[in-house]
Amino acid sequence: MGTDTLTYFPTRSRSRARIAYLFGALGGILFGYDSGVIAGALLFIRKDMVLSAQLQGMVVGGLLLGAMVGAFGTGRFAERFGPRKMLIAAGSMFIVTSILSALAPNPLSLIVARVLIGITIGVSTVQVPLYLAEISPKHTRGGLSSLNQLAIATGILISYVVCYLLSAHGQWRWMLGLAAVPSIFLTIGMIFQPDSPRWLVRQGRVQEARRVLEITNTPEDAAEALREIEGTNKVGSKVRLVDVLKSRALRPTVIAVFGLAVLQQALGINTIVYYAPTILRAAGFGESTALLNSVGLGVLSIIMTIFAARVVDRIGRRPLLIGGSVVMGLSMATLGCVFHFGGPATAMGSVVAVGALAVFKAAFSFSWGPLVWVMMPELLPMRIRARTMSAAAFSMFVMNFIVASTFPVLLEMGVESAFGTFSVCCFGATLFAIYCLRETAGLSLEEIEKGAC
Repeated sequence: MGTDTLTYFPTRSRSRARIAYLFGALGGILFGYDSGVIAGALLFIRKDMVLSAQLQGMVVGGLLLGAMVGAFGTGRFAERFGPRKMLIAAGSMFIVTSILSALAPNPLSLIVARVLIGITIGVSTVQVPLYLAEISPKHTRGGLSSLNQLAIATGILISYVVCYLLSAHGQWRWMLGLAAVPSIFLTIGMIFQPDSPRWLVRQGRVQEARRVLEITNTPEDAAEALREIEGTNKVGSKVRLVDVLKSRALRPTVIAVFGLAVLQQALGINTIVYYAPTILRAAGFGESTALLNSVGLGVLSIIMTIFAARVVDRIGRRPLLIGGSVVMGLSMATLGCVFHFGGPATAMGSVVAVGALAVFKAAFSFSWGPLVWVMMPELLPMRIRARTMSAAAFSMFVMNFIVASTFPVLLEMGVESAFGTFSVCCFGATLFAIYCLRETAGLSLEEIEKGAC
């Protein structure tokens, strides 16, 4: 079947729409799995390959280095081919790179494989939220766009479960290689999904865009949405990213988007994703128990992300972001205090440490986890959405790389200072959400764009 000759239902079809949302979010599972699997696999890789703290940081950070390249380079291609075709390409790349990482014979080849995986993650990180935002109806866009974070959390949980099940024999190669399985589903599934209606309008394929909109909207809502998209497309023109950064009208929007991207990583979430078992080992747990506790954190993350998806379109984005960052700041401060006063050496200290990790993960999962992916494509005007999302994702991975690659060394120096820093970042994120973000719930992407320009 040709990629441009898909057959769409002419009227609203809930099951057809759900399938599109499901496969659109599947790239998030791969992001989550490849990000989370290293947390468990690293416990065994560092023994087999005798990794120093610096090499451990490079194995983890290599993925992020590649993600910077993939994220930064995907904007121009997305404008030409659309997010659906980009996700098909990413799925194909995931299959190959997952196998390469599983077969790596030495630290250098493993780092190279992780860099290549990172490139595919960079592509999917930009394209999944773009795709979900652009095919979703405005009244449920927050919940549907939250599927990206739900998929990421699910991927992380699956990776933790796999690591736990394979931990008895330290089979880290299987842990890494099994990422190829969901990659196959993504690649095949996206072939049969519709393109973004907004991308179709930009390509002059208006009738195809109408048919896609009728999958997820009533005929009346689809016609109204199409008029808005066409109107925005006529007045908009392609601009360079440098022009966006210089524009006074767009500057608050750009600050909001880049602030969301950088702060999400500065909060310290990926120290939990990548190093939860290592942190729990430092808190006095054995390897299997540490991995099992990580599974529990993954389940909690999914539950709270589902909660966010159900309420975000009613409560709004800003209240959840503000409340979540406050709770995360208190959790990180508590964790720092536990390690500072030697708490992990006692049974009560270990319980408090796990509790603080759980509260932090829960708060992130109903606030800054899903809502950053919801708001970034929402805030950006259509004519600059793909390229600016690409640049914002690049900045996100830069911060992620800095945090992840330096954390093993900070653990050796004493973790209380690291958690104290993350606590300060969390409270800074609270102020950012209060003063720099505007509410977008219940508005179409075109209505949000009118308020930004």
